Amino acid sequence: MSDLADKSVTMVSAPVPVGTHFNEQRYLYAFAPQFEVQKYIRTQGIADEVSRLPEIIDAWRAIQLQVQLVQTNEPSVADSIKVERVPSDVSSQLAAIATDDLFRSSFASHQTDFGLVEIDKLIAAQRTVNLEYVERLARDLGTNPSIAQLVDFCLSPRKTLEPIQHLELADGVHAFSSPNTDLRYLGGFRKDVSSDDLKYAVAGGLPAAAVIGFVGYGASSINAFQVGSRLFLNNGFHRVFAMRSLGIKMAPIALLQVKNLQLEFPPAIAGVPREYLLSATRPALVKDFFKPDFTMTVKTKARVKVVVVNLSQGTVGQHDVPS
Repeated sequence: MSDLADKSVTMVSAPVPVGTHFNEQRYLYAFAPQFEVQKYIRTQGIADEVSRLPEIIDAWRAIQLQVQLVQTNEPSVADSIKVERVPSDVSSQLAAIATDDLFRSSFASHQTDFGLVEIDKLIAAQRTVNLEYVERLARDLGTNPSIAQLVDFCLSPRKTLEPIQHLELADGVHAFSSPNTDLRYLGGFRKDVSSDDLKYAVAGGLPAAAVIGFVGYGASSINAFQVGSRLFLNNGFHRVFAMRSLGIKMAPIALLQVKNLQLEFPPAIAGVPREYLLSATRPALVKDFFKPDFTMTVKTKARVKVVVVNLSQGTVGQHDVPS
């Protein structure tokens, strides 16, 4: 018997890479509590970012004195935000937006006005911004846009959005996905059965009513909740960031008037609780994202939004999954 036959052969396979796709995010970590920074880096960052977590926490601790000074020296800066009338030469454009069915249905629960708003002093609950997406938005807007272009960019409720992918996972179980994390379940409604609906009644029987569910995107208009003299940015953060990066100081925004805080202000915005947003003397503002010491660039795992509708169980699951 040969020597080769006496030796066992060990098969060594190359390790399978995990989490190879990433995005670069600007993270306003200075205003986040330490436990949030730790969780964000550990769960969202790629392996290289997780390995430098001790360094990140040391930097966070070192910057807290500056954050405290800002909070002490600027206790009412959010209350001094400029809100001006949008120039009259775009009044017809605003009227068309205000009467658009999608805009009206999206903001039916609030009295809504339009204003030209100082970007820097908008209260920003969102902690991160996707830098690649911002670059695309800035290119689309271009330099020195007119007020009409800004109105369309900021307020038009209908935009060209990413295609949505669909897969029927099982009988009555449908999955939808999109790289746009605004993908969401838009509600279910009863409708009368029409002759066109009968072709979908594959289970047989005599349908008398239909219940349909909608999956898609919300209206894209940039909007902010107005509570007294403060404005809390609710949607459109990336476009606001893109405009500020181009040197634009004022932006046309839909203002959602809040008269009853318990009923008209959401429990949280971008995961930040209502109690903190409303009580903070000096909350995080858009301008803080442009202070190099307060932010860091983090490589985070690329992801897509998935909505799974289970008709048989009457459930909807909405998740971010790796792409």
